[in-house]
Amino acid sequence: MDDSKVPTASIRGISESEKQVYWRNLWKNDQAWFHMSDAHPDMLKFQDQFLRDNCRVYVPLCGKSVDLKYLADKGHEVVGCEFCETAILQFFEEQSIKYERYQHPTAPYEIFKATDKNITIYKGDFFALGSSIMGKVDAIWDRGSFVAIDPSRRREYADVIYDVINADGKYLLYSVEYEGNISSTPYNVQEQEIDDIFGQKFAAFTLDTHEVTLLSFLGVPTATVSLLLLKPRE
Repeated sequence: MDDSKVPTASIRGISESEKQVYWRNLWKNDQAWFHMSDAHPDMLKFQDQFLRDNCRVYVPLCGKSVDLKYLADKGHEVVGCEFCETAILQFFEEQSIKYERYQHPTAPYEIFKATDKNITIYKGDFFALGSSIMGKVDAIWDRGSFVAIDPSRRREYADVIYDVINADGKYLLYSVEYEGNISSTPYNVQEQEIDDIFGQKFAAFTLDTHEVTLLSFLGVPTATVSLLLLKPRE
């Protein structure tokens, strides 16, 4: 890993406005170490588990993820949410996608919409972006959003997920578990907590677990990554 991309500031215990500055600086200073230059291998591996043909897919806290283009190229309608304009602009520039931008008529969101692909990104607060603004979706690819938000807001996060996903929608969730705590994201998620938070409406199925060393630079020698498929309870 390029040491220049290692974040050094702690975001535990700081205000929401300070966290926004932290994330904006990561993108501005090219320190978004979690960004992948290709489509996420876990999404590729399990895409058939949570996607159906020509569905509407939501990628929360999308950054400049290449997954957006991949999913659109597969014929899906893709919706992203990201508060950092730098990441959004970098996505369209790096993927050579033309877009238009305009203000939502009633909500505090700027909308970036590709002109030649079915991709729309809402710039603004994830927690306020409900179905009344962005509509419902058929699938959600949570590639690091849940583990990035403050743990104290996880139930609030789940409420947003419940609101935007269709009754028969599927949710692919990337989760990370490790010993101890670190000062930066991704935050530790215990397996039982997934059921505690989402279990009222979703049944969770573990598709895969594997050990990784991607957090070693943050003082975590090994972590367990789990890919969970959440489906509405019948």
